[in-house]
Amino acid sequence: MFQSRRTLLKLAAAAALVPAARAQDDGAVGAVNDIVNFAWGTPPGEPREEMEHEDPAYMQELVETGGESALLIVFADGSKLTLGENSECVIDEFVFDAAANTGAQAIKLTKGAFRYVSGALPKENVKIETPPATLGIRGTELVIEITPEGDVEASTESGEAIWRPRGEDAEEIVEAGFVLEIGRDGRRRGRKRRRKMIARSIAIAEGLDRARARWPVRKPKRRRAVRRVRKIRYRNPNR
Repeated sequence: MFQSRRTLLKLAAAAALVPAARAQDDGAVGAVNDIVNFAWGTPPGEPREEMEHEDPAYMQELVETGGESALLIVFADGSKLTLGENSECVIDEFVFDAAANTGAQAIKLTKGAFRYVSGALPKENVKIETPPATLGIRGTELVIEITPEGDVEASTESGEAIWRPRGEDAEEIVEAGFVLEIGRDGRRRGRKRRRKMIARSIAIAEGLDRARARWPVRKPKRRRAVRRVRKIRYRNPNR
């Protein structure tokens, strides 16, 4: 199948992102590309550990940010997930074969504010879960906010998102420029609306550099002297 030079360069860069992690087969699926203040990671069966710039992100890891803090993870296919302040997610699944351009990604967002940008993975194999709904993508950039009560407001910045509310049978296609609200009961709150969603999180609305300029910097951005390594060897259940 023909692939453009731009696509091939993107795949090559993505494949180079976590070579050491892949060699260890410890479940690392990406790396921290940028961080403001404090974030923590908790792989299954291991203690909660503070995350630093360029740390690997692991399969099935719980990732959290503190107040006035944010984190950007870049996955091996080039997809990006930004967590705003006081946010939490779990990297449920990530499998990517750069040579065959195949694999799957599943991320569970549990609270806070997020920006997701898709990468080289086939879009039909990407799934993002929130408390009241699951969504699929079609070449997409999304902004998602989850309230402490579990309600969700989501905006499609580019491409399309396919929302599947848990309390309804029908799915909803949300095109670029539209916003959809889903209540904690898994039902849509009105129809999708054409408007630009302004995220309450500075990091999500304006990016980590703007957040860094406006928040008190309580911790310098730094790379760990000794690479963070998952202590319990990851076993791929699909093998």
